[in-house]
Amino acid sequence: MPAPAHAWLSKSAVELHEAYRSRTLSPLELATALLEALDDDARELNAFCLIDREAAMRAAEASARRWRSGSPIGPLDGIPVSIKDMVDVAGWPTRRGSRLTAGAGPAAADAPSVALLRQAGAVLFGKTTTSEFGWLADSDSAHTGVTHNPAAPGRSAGGSSMGAAAHVARGWGPLAVGSDAGGSVRIPASYCGLVGIKPSFGAIPSGPKLSAFADFAHLGPIARSVADCRLALQVMGRPHPLDPHSLYSRAQELPPRRPAIAYMTGVGADTALDPAVEAAVEALAERLARKGHTVTRLHMDWMALAEDSWALWLNRLYESFVDATPAQRAELDPRLQQACEDGGALSNERLARARVRLRDAATEIAVAFADIDLLLTPASPAGPPAVGAFCADDHPLRDRIRQACNWHLANPYTFPFNLTQQPALCMPLTADTHGLPVGLQIVGRKYRDDDVLDFAQMLESTRFIQESDHA
Repeated sequence: MPAPAHAWLSKSAVELHEAYRSRTLSPLELATALLEALDDDARELNAFCLIDREAAMRAAEASARRWRSGSPIGPLDGIPVSIKDMVDVAGWPTRRGSRLTAGAGPAAADAPSVALLRQAGAVLFGKTTTSEFGWLADSDSAHTGVTHNPAAPGRSAGGSSMGAAAHVARGWGPLAVGSDAGGSVRIPASYCGLVGIKPSFGAIPSGPKLSAFADFAHLGPIARSVADCRLALQVMGRPHPLDPHSLYSRAQELPPRRPAIAYMTGVGADTALDPAVEAAVEALAERLARKGHTVTRLHMDWMALAEDSWALWLNRLYESFVDATPAQRAELDPRLQQACEDGGALSNERLARARVRLRDAATEIAVAFADIDLLLTPASPAGPPAVGAFCADDHPLRDRIRQACNWHLANPYTFPFNLTQQPALCMPLTADTHGLPVGLQIVGRKYRDDDVLDFAQMLESTRFIQESDHA
């Protein structure tokens, strides 16, 4: 007897594709089950700010007809995919998690990434919650409230792509599109026990409406498997004339070889790396070395960079709202209002020195990658904190982090690779000493996204990380 459609909601995109091919399941059955699940349980999670049932059913019906006629149009045909509410979808408003955008009308056109998904037959069913204008790595929004973490009840789902991670972790469909300007795909993936990738800058084309963060913001998928992230990138990772950065050559034929690997654990004083997380990274590095990989240890002080990175972050926030009226700024979260004021008060000298140090750090990373192919780090120092806390209560920099909302200090592993625009993937690694999920970050050379995906898929398919935990 075939399994009920609800049983398929937590299956991977790869499994759903095969089920459609074998006619075990139809896209229409799956979409119906998904929308019923969202009706029954959406309030518990608060992962969505918009669900378009009519559009989802139309897309699912069209996909079901293609599958019946034997003419699917790609690996995501009929697969439900959500879109973070920072990205335009034709006919849906883009609220960006803010009360300021209350009067926003429907977007006139799809962003390039959304257009590519639609052309590939994906079933776009809703928009996911984001922290206000994506400024915080936390799961609270002035517009939508708190999004909960199904992998760690009572804890943050991360941010700013919190709704994307929360619904995938809950098993409501296999794929979500997020965005990442400092860790906003990888931190939620780490906190929710998922896979999320920030591909090389420009790999997924952005739209023509560029924000103040445009030069280090990446779009990326969140999923429960590396294979599903790869499928999403196959569809969205295409050049588009509206994003000149996406027009680089993508054919890279290099002889296959075993990658040279480096790893890092603590990244400076007061990293607050959980001992169980450090032990898991060390065990993985040791097992890779025993299997014949070249593995070296790197040391870089990214905690010292976090204040510089945060200074630029604050200044970009000020730039984002420099033309806003006092009445418009009053609609923002008071913490964001204060961050904008702080960003505008930074001196030219302070910003110049921050840029110099960050450029020097990017050079140091580039020099390291001249000799290595992949770098392994924790994706976060520990598991998810409470919503609004940003870090554990025993973090040595707790007061400093919470007063300024400086999540770069609390999560120092992710922001450097937005500066360098390299591909960086998070996948489940271990539980911290409190039993909370923490991810492994795998970083590759710029434009060598397949190296990252191949290595991550090897770890996943061979259960290499789980074996390392018991080595």
